[in-house]
Formats: sequence, structure tokens, C-alpha cells
Amino acid sequence: MLRRTVTGFVVLGLLGAAGAATIPGGGSKRNDCAVTLQADGLAFPAGKARVSGVSCADGGPCDADGAIDGVCHFLVAFCTNTESEALAACGPSEVRALAVQSGKLKGGGRLDLTQLDGAAASLGLPTSETVCGTPATVAVPVRGPDQKGELASGMGKIKTVAATSRGKDKDQFQLVCRPSNASATTTTTSVPATTTTSTAPTGTPGPGLNAAIQSAQVDAAGTVTVVFSLTDEAGIPVTPQSAAIDPPDASKARVRFAIARLEVVDETVEGFTTTFTRWQNYVLNSRGMPAYDQGGATAFAPAGEPGLWTYTFRTQLPAGYDATRTHRVAAQIQRTVGSEGLVANPVFDFVPAGGEVTIERNVTSTAQCNQCHNPLQAHGTGRREVRLCQTCHTDQWSDPDTGASIDFKNMIHRIHHGKELPSVTEGPLGAAYGFGNTHFGEKVAACQGGALAGLPCMVDADCPSGTCTGETTVGVGFPRDIRNCTTCHAVTPDSEQADNWKTKPSARACTGCHDDVNPGEQATDAGAPGTNHVAGDQPDALCRLCHAAVAGEEFDETVPGAHVIPARSAELAGLRGEIVAVSGSPGGPIALELRLINGDGSLVTSVAGYTIALTASGPSTDFGATTPPFVRATMLGGGATGTFTGPNSAGNFEYTSSVVLPADAAGTWRIGLEVRRPVTLAGGRVVTEFAQNPVASFSVDGSPVGERREVVAQENCASCHGTFSVDFSIHGGARNRVEYCVLCHNANVTDFDRRRRAVGLGVDPVNEPMAFKHVIHKIHRGEDLEHRPYVVYGFGAAPANFTPHDFAEVLFPGDLRDCTTCHTDGSQLLPLSTGLLPTRTSTVDTSGGPAVELVTGVIPPVQDACLSCHDSDAAAAHAETNTTSSGAEACNVCHAEGSVVAVSEAHAR
Repeated sequence: MLRRTVTGFVVLGLLGAAGAATIPGGGSKRNDCAVTLQADGLAFPAGKARVSGVSCADGGPCDADGAIDGVCHFLVAFCTNTESEALAACGPSEVRALAVQSGKLKGGGRLDLTQLDGAAASLGLPTSETVCGTPATVAVPVRGPDQKGELASGMGKIKTVAATSRGKDKDQFQLVCRPSNASATTTTTSVPATTTTSTAPTGTPGPGLNAAIQSAQVDAAGTVTVVFSLTDEAGIPVTPQSAAIDPPDASKARVRFAIARLEVVDETVEGFTTTFTRWQNYVLNSRGMPAYDQGGATAFAPAGEPGLWTYTFRTQLPAGYDATRTHRVAAQIQRTVGSEGLVANPVFDFVPAGGEVTIERNVTSTAQCNQCHNPLQAHGTGRREVRLCQTCHTDQWSDPDTGASIDFKNMIHRIHHGKELPSVTEGPLGAAYGFGNTHFGEKVAACQGGALAGLPCMVDADCPSGTCTGETTVGVGFPRDIRNCTTCHAVTPDSEQADNWKTKPSARACTGCHDDVNPGEQATDAGAPGTNHVAGDQPDALCRLCHAAVAGEEFDETVPGAHVIPARSAELAGLRGEIVAVSGSPGGPIALELRLINGDGSLVTSVAGYTIALTASGPSTDFGATTPPFVRATMLGGGATGTFTGPNSAGNFEYTSSVVLPADAAGTWRIGLEVRRPVTLAGGRVVTEFAQNPVASFSVDGSPVGERREVVAQENCASCHGTFSVDFSIHGGARNRVEYCVLCHNANVTDFDRRRRAVGLGVDPVNEPMAFKHVIHKIHRGEDLEHRPYVVYGFGAAPANFTPHDFAEVLFPGDLRDCTTCHTDGSQLLPLSTGLLPTRTSTVDTSGGPAVELVTGVIPPVQDACLSCHDSDAAAAHAETNTTSSGAEACNVCHAEGSVVAVSEAHAR
């Protein structure tokens, strides 16, 4: 094994003579240096510090075999903890494992991962060093030849995931092979991909589905013909069929095609021109709505090669259509193998008149949707690719039943704004947005006063001690601040026009969220032109005059200025806290030294106006094993106790608590801090700036410090929620790190303290456990819980001093079977760690006067993890049957890895 320690980011001499470029992979900037790919070739995009991949000309110096043979042999190596200026935001970490998840060729086909897997294994993980492993060869073919004998660039995409001490590093590396006579510029998808050869395997189709559109052309009569490949994962041909396949037949796949053109519209008003691009579809169904082509013909491709087919549209393009425009054909392909439903949505852009595609409209990507959706799917399960969706969801059509626009940009904005749409929140009872019986946002009746104040109701009987006369909204709630448009519109190689959100504002796009405004030229549900806007109709061409692409000041009328999230204001200095030292002993106070640091690295010297609080719990085997199960104190601000002094000569602050650790405290404890300060921005707006919760472990009895197991990665939460206290807030915003949340949300905490205040109003006295796994599983299971409502009592203002929350209204956008959405390093698998506490169950007991918590039992650790998602009576009975009266669980017998129904198999998708 060749293993070298390196100090730079280019591994010269390790790879070929052309020199190596570093490809970070496009993961989180926080850990994108954890694993990089070093590859010979020309880095792209040119002039960018963080590159997406490298390109190489067939037979060039970067082609390892040096032969002009239609294939580039890239020499690549994985490296850990790469140092470079482009990766300056990334800190060093321990890289614990690296897996090569997939290697695909653009247009269809797979890369050979054999050598690549060996290159990953050669790193000798785990390691905290900067090392590079054994180089491997990855072969990427050029595409073509097409019917004119022309070649085009081929691209291989490699996806990896690394487990590190700073969370997962998910990367995608791109290798582009250019024909030997091609220029260094990147090519488009306007030329055919590599076709299947006559050496393709034959036989009965097995698992998997590979599908790609190879080419498309339009003849003089307007007839569209598509060449596409369709095989199983081994390359064995699968037969296409346009009709539904019933009963399922693994030798066949249902194939449907749509087609659209990309219009380029120059809107000129008073000499001012704005150019828009808009998809327009060709095929309509009997209701006059966009649809797939019906009645087309499928046949073997002329070459007769296995797995290669043609589809000829029945719909002909109209006479006089513009053949110089970009056109798109997209397919929905579905195949059933056993109980597994397989889906492919291949897409192909082309210019019927010939030549490369030069005008595109890719304003978001499926990958960006799948940050939350895992996977994106609509109209059943067969439509999963944004580029397919856009061929039908064009701006000339509306739902014939509701009149709601189905234009993609307008519809998607409205769906994701859901229950926060102004038309819903400000509308009358019953106001809704949706299609048919599906409402993405709706104003419904809610309890007024009483034990369930604010929760949806139908009649007064639903509202203990209250009435069903209030109002609330239900539906889709975006999991982070929706003003961050780059959540969906980040510029990537698959969404190169994503900046359109700020450079080309339009009435249809903007009123998707701002649906109480009508800036356009036609009356809408919001009212006449000019409603809640500048008076009168305003053509789209003029929008960017006021709503410019570059902010003048924060919160101004420019597009980026109007979408500034206050917690992301550039006027905020940045704030973080560090626990320098901490100590404490059973029955004694906590003493700690902390440092407060501004974003520029300067120390905070004055804490006037700050609020600082601490929480501590232990032991690290499982928090909450003492009485009380955690301790909490306000260190600075209203209600502060203890002694807070500083800064000292080192610039640090010191604190000694008046609260003491439990007398039965033992082993390793963890302490965490909440730090916040008010900041008045230039316009007078007051924003609370929060530090991310610093945590530290310390021994209370002199035993060695042992860290708690890591179960959930903060980065995984961030994929949907963004940065807590900035993009998403809970408990007022001050609590923002998983490592801190688990201190309070331990196995011996319930919602008793708040529920007890509502019991006199008629609420169920059975307390809800607040153990982290219990509450987080149930919250994210949400609407799919079998036992609903799921009401948890939280903090609230006087005089009620409680707030009921029904989390059974939560709509989870992903697939709950994929536990790795949140979990790290197989932490969801059995067996679990030893020493875990059972979860306490209790009720509110008022029989003796003031309310007290009466413990009624416990839920064993494995049961609580599983039954908080699988909450049916049958699942509970199964778990109880396999648990002894002493609480010993037999779950591992069947569900441990390697057993008959391992958790990984039960959750397999």
C-alpha cells in the first residue's frame, strides 16, 4: 500500500504527469476537507477556488493509457484533511470511515468501482492525519458517436460519504472525458450518449433499473423520435410498455414520455428589456391539462442492439414550431421486481435544428429538493426529477377545478409556504390553498382558552374548559426560514440559472409566497393590479428596476435585501462561547471559566445586556440518572443566581453557581451554555444574537472523563432545518445544538411541570416523556402516528404558564425508514450501547392537594426508541411479549445485525 503524508493540497508525483487538482466534493464547508479526491486533469469551473471536477482529453497527458480509444483513464487518489486556501473554512477531523456509494455515467451506465473501493480502503482509517491513499484508475468513456458520427464529452459522477468527528462528509466528484479533438470547454446534453454495444448481456432481467435517453430528433412532419436504453442493473434488456403492467412483470417496464420547448421571451417596456425563459409543453389530455404522449410507438432501435429502443410520439409538433429552441424530452419509467418498485426519470435536452444546447433553464435541482424529501416524489411515486416536473408544470395552465396555477415556480412556492401563506393566515375561516381535496394550507377552527388553547377543533367538546371559537392554520410548514431562497436556489452544475430568483423577479414567481400582493397586469385572487403594491399594473420587465439583484441596504426593496433573515444580518458581529474550564463535585457548586468571542476573533469584554444560562447532567453513559435528572441556572440576566465575575487577566469570565450538583452525581458530567445578546441594527430593528451552545465534559469524582455516545449529527439536522437559532428556532432560539438538547431531554424528564398547570382545566393527566429519542421520533413521525393527537405541554406565558403542542400535525417530507437521515455511524442499529436508562412514565397526581408527579413505570430503552415511531397497539404488544417483568428485552435475538430481521433489513427501502 502506498501511503504518503502530505502538507499541500496537490499531490505532485503521486499522480500522472499532467499534475493533480483537488476536488472537495461539494459537501458542507465545515468538513469538506475531510475527504477530497486528487485527480489528473483540468479543474473546472475555471477560476473558482472550489472546483467540481476535472476534465481530460482522450489520449492527452492526463489520460493514463495515453491512447485515443474513446476512453479517458483518470488516475485518482483519496486524501484526508486536505489543507488549502479554498478549504480554509474546514477544520481538521478524525476520518473514521469512507464508503464509495455510487459511480454513474451521465446518460446511463455505471463506473467500475473496484479500484476505487481499494483506494478508499488504502487510507488506513481511522486517521486524523493529512494522508493520501493508493491511486486508482477510473475509466470514463466519451459519448457517441451519434447518427452523424460525432462525439461528445462523457461525464462520470462519483458519490462518497465519510464518517468524521465533525459529522458526515457527503461528496460528489465529477470526471469529464473530452473527445481527442474537443476544446476544453464543457459540453451540453444536446448530443447522444454512449450507446449500448452488441456485447450487452442477455437473459432474464434481474434487479435494478438503468434507463437513459440517448438521442432525440424531429423530422420534417414534426414527428418526434427518441432513442433510449432500458436494462436491469446488470445491463440485461427490459422491454418497454406504454400501458400499465398488471399483473406486474419483471421483464417489462412502463414507459411514458413528455416533451416541452424552452421559450425565450424578451419583454420590453419603455425601452427597458428583461429576458425570461419559460417552458411550454406540447401535449394535453382530454381536460386540456399537460400530459404524457398517448398512443406512441415503441420499437427496437435501428441498430438492433440489446436494451436500445425507440419511441415515436403520436403527438406531432405543430407546423412552424421554432426548431432552434431548446427542447426537452423526459420520461417516467417504472418497473416492479418482486415487491420493489423501481423508478427512473431520464431527461434529454436538444435542439431539433441541430447544434449544441446553449440556452437552458435549470433554476433548482432534484438534489436540492432531496436535502429534505429523500426522495422527491409526486403523483404517486413515479415522478422524482425536477426537470421532468417542469415539462408539464408550465405557466400557461391552471387547475380547471380550483383555478390555481400549476406553474412550477408559483405552485412550489405556495406549497412550501403552506400554512404561512398570507391568503391563509389573513383569510377567513376555511381559507385554503390546494388542489381538489388536498390542502397545503388551511385556516381551521381552534380552541379558544382552556387546556387545548390554539389546537384545531370541530366542536366545543374538543376543547376542555374552552370553546371552539378560535382560529389557527394547518398544513405544510417549511422546516427553516423560507426567506433563505438559496435553500432551493443554490447555483450548482445542475442548477446553473439558480440566481434567477434575484436577477429576474416576476409576478408569477414572487406571488407564490407573497400571495396577498398583485404586482402584475391581470386581476388575481389577491385583488386588482397594484393590490398591496405600487398602484396600477406593472409589467414583469420592470420588476427588477425596484427589486434589483444587488442589495443596497438590508431589508430594503431589492430582492436580496427584502429576503434578509434578521439573524443573518451582516451587522451582527458573530458570537461564540468557549468553556475554558469546569469543575464540580457531588453536592457541591459548579465552577467554570468561559470565554466569549466575536466573529472577528476579538474577546467580549462587556456583557451588559447579555443573558447566559447553564444546564448540566450526567453521567455520560446516559444523562439523567440522578435526582434531579439535570441542574440548571441563570448565570447572567434576569433571575440570575450565583457569582459571575470578569473578565480576568486572560480575558475570561468566571462563574460559581449557587445551585449544587446532585448528591448522587458520579462519573462524567456534561455542561452546556446558552449565550445571547440584543443587537440594535442601523434601522432600529432589535435582533437577538445567539451563540451555538458550547458544551464540555468533566469528572465529578476523579474518574476518567468518558464522552457520551454520538447518536445524531448536527449536520444532519441542518440539511432540513439550517442553522438552529438562525434559520430555525426552538425554546426561544437559545438552544441550538444536539449535544446540549440531550442534557434536559433525558430518560427521567416528562412534561409534568407544564402539564400539571392544565390538569385542572380537564387535560389528560398522563405525562409525555421528554427523552430525546422518544420526543424526536414522535415529532418527526407526526401525521403518520397511529395514536393521535400527540400533545406535549411546553412553556407558556402567564397566567396559563403552559402551551399545548400537537405534533401529530407535522408533515415529514422524507422517508422515515432511512434512519441515516438523522443517525450517525449505525447508532440506530441493535444492539444498543450498554448502560442506557429506561424512560420514565408518570401521571399528574392531584389527589393529595398540590400536583405531584406519580411515577407509573418505565419503557425499556429499545422499546422506547422503536415504539415512538411504531406506535401501533400491535407493535406495543409484540414488544411487551418479548420483554421480561424485570425489563430485560429480547429484541436483539431477532433484530440485531446478522439476525433474522435486523433493523437495517426491516428499514430497507
